[in-house]
Amino acid sequence: MYFCTTTEKIFMQVFFARIWDNVKSVILEPKQFWKRQAEEGASSEHLFAKYFLPLVLLVSAAVLAGEIIRGSRFYVMFPVMKGLREMVLFLLQYVISVFLTNHLIKAFGGEKNIRAVRQLVVFSLTPFLLASVITGLFPFLYVFDALGLYGFFIFWIGVKELLTFPERKESGYSLVAILGNFFVFSFLSIFLSKLLSAFL
Repeated sequence: MYFCTTTEKIFMQVFFARIWDNVKSVILEPKQFWKRQAEEGASSEHLFAKYFLPLVLLVSAAVLAGEIIRGSRFYVMFPVMKGLREMVLFLLQYVISVFLTNHLIKAFGGEKNIRAVRQLVVFSLTPFLLASVITGLFPFLYVFDALGLYGFFIFWIGVKELLTFPERKESGYSLVAILGNFFVFSFLSIFLSKLLSAFL
């Protein structure tokens, strides 16, 4: 049987502590959080693997556990497929949102910045991910899904700190990007739910 070494345990503690610190900062102090990101010029290279993906896996596990606890189905395929649906939903949302958000910048006269866009997309999805963990474990608390909308405020603040636009075009960009990403999320959510129902 394999046991974690002390070094591995410390590494895991530090790894999850960093994720938790970022989650707390972006939720509780979005303006200060984005200012630090802009000042530090933080790299987005490991943002997907070391922040976003662990949270997506947490959501998937929460949905799986919630379905098993509910015992609404007597076979394991449904909870597994539902957990995978959440994973696919957020992964597709990330890819499409990064593409859409980055390409919209030029339409509003701004300078494309893929590093900043990846940060904007990932951190603004944090409230949606946290809300999905709660509703995944306790589906009857579906009202908590509304808390995910706080992510749009995080995005709005982040645009002001990370991107550069001509005068008076910043707000228009933020509004169009938010509406576009919300439409994508809604479409993917409905489409993947229908797909899941068709297979099970």
